[in-house]
Amino acid sequence: MEEKTIKIMKEAARAGGGMVKKYFGGILEVIPKTTAADFKTKADMESEREIVTLLSGAFPEYNILSEESDYRDNGSGYTFIIDPLDGTNNFFLGVPYVSVAVALMKDEETLVSVIHDPFHDLTYHAVKNGGSFLNGSKIVVNKLEDVDQCTISYACSYNTAHNKKREDYSHIVDLHPKRAMSLWSPSRDFALLASGKIEAVVFNNPELYDYIPGKLLAAEAGALITKWDGEKDQCKNSEFIASNGTGIHAKIIQALNK
Repeated sequence: MEEKTIKIMKEAARAGGGMVKKYFGGILEVIPKTTAADFKTKADMESEREIVTLLSGAFPEYNILSEESDYRDNGSGYTFIIDPLDGTNNFFLGVPYVSVAVALMKDEETLVSVIHDPFHDLTYHAVKNGGSFLNGSKIVVNKLEDVDQCTISYACSYNTAHNKKREDYSHIVDLHPKRAMSLWSPSRDFALLASGKIEAVVFNNPELYDYIPGKLLAAEAGALITKWDGEKDQCKNSEFIASNGTGIHAKIIQALNK
């Protein structure tokens, strides 16, 4: 993948992050979407506008799938996947656990991903078969093996039934990890896994833009990613486990399939 493409994707993510920082802490109108917990704000839309403007200007022939807009189909084999503000609920509450995420796919394969944390000036990126990086330095998952010392994150769709969420989360808690968490910014969770800060993430059917950027980042950092039943994962499969690849992974599979 050309360095120019990576550079522009980073610039786009940082530009979006600038809009996120600009509106953080302000009083913003909530624009409802599918459920009470699923909404957008001016920050989401302004971040998206900055990102799309940069990417479409540099790559006018590419398709664009972004969270807050209709799919822009240019008939290309290449598609940008964009989450302009991953963690809108956190943002609205004044909790700076958010990110801006951008990925480039060719057909069914993710080639490049960028995840930017605007509040700590952390820019993660990954290249297919080229590794994962944080602010230019290579990162890898850790190799912690003890479940009671690990941290496991859980993320799901806004439309996941409450009893299903409760069941999934209780199975994770029953493993007695150091911490089970659900922090509503999946791309940030992926970044923590890829940089060795946590040990696993469990996903139950989130939207495409919630996991495509992070999947590549985790995989290129050495993460093991499988379906819940342990079978081989596919790029667009949305029910999966990503972990540091130690025995923790098998224990999570066993717990989720009780």
